[in-house]
Amino acid sequence: MKKKFNIKLSVLGSGYWGTIIINTLYKLGYKNIVVFDVNNKNLVILKKKFPNIIIEKNFEKILKDKYLKNIFVATPPSQNYSIVKKLIKNDKNIFLEKPGFLNSNQIIKIKKILNNKIKLMFGYVYCYNDYILKIKDILNKNYLGDIQYLSFRRQNLGPIRSDVDVDYDLTSHDLSIILKLFDKTPRVMSFKKHYILNKKIADISYIHLKLKNISIDINNSWLNPTKERLIKIIGKKRMLIFDEMDLDCPLKIYNQYAEYPKLDFFNKNFLNSKAYIYKGSSKIVKIKSNQALQNEILHFLNSKKVDTDINFGTQILSILKSV
Repeated sequence: MKKKFNIKLSVLGSGYWGTIIINTLYKLGYKNIVVFDVNNKNLVILKKKFPNIIIEKNFEKILKDKYLKNIFVATPPSQNYSIVKKLIKNDKNIFLEKPGFLNSNQIIKIKKILNNKIKLMFGYVYCYNDYILKIKDILNKNYLGDIQYLSFRRQNLGPIRSDVDVDYDLTSHDLSIILKLFDKTPRVMSFKKHYILNKKIADISYIHLKLKNISIDINNSWLNPTKERLIKIIGKKRMLIFDEMDLDCPLKIYNQYAEYPKLDFFNKNFLNSKAYIYKGSSKIVKIKSNQALQNEILHFLNSKKVDTDINFGTQILSILKSV
């Protein structure tokens, strides 16, 4: 019987994210990796970095290989619809890097031909991030009190996409986090986009959403001089910050809040109705965490039912359709 690390895997796409997936598979102990890409230059570079990978230039051979059951798709969204259709017809399990498709119409068509024997998992890596899972646990325990506001900032200089705008590339991450934390779909209230480099592809985006009584703001850009990955959650009792760029202590809880005094039993002229601000001690939340992509890949390979399935992917694309 073959050991699980000897199973044959395939990665479609040898660009930025495909290379990261291959590197992560190597770290996990998987070495029997078949790589397909139409870009020969990328393949030559990849082969120098990972000499043991198998280069396959004929996509049909991957489709017909009965020992290749699990396929990682890291190709541009503009190519994914036709690729995924072929993979489904050949009974392959599919790990599809987010957002997967260009629009919700494509995912609806895929949903119709998908059967229960095939795993189709969308690669929303933050849903497998140990810190995000810890934040979900904190919210479930109501430690922050009733949640009033969330803010997301995800900015950097690049990578800049040529087939989807900044929302499909970056905001999709934040939407996946919201779905993971609350198990509910927010409504888009307003949005603003800036087209700097290309008149058809947005580089900077501002989106305002509502989830029941919770206000949510998302600001993303791939035209920013510094790298920022920041989540703020304002509760009635406490506030939380998750700063990925703070490698020493990314998750902090601030025991502070602000509220107006209740004046129901007082004459309005008797008290000055200024907001009361409470500032207590803050604390750093330390957890044992693994690389999120490792968690995600292991979930795909070892789980019969995946969390970020086609229904999850459909919710994200339906929100993006609104902007």
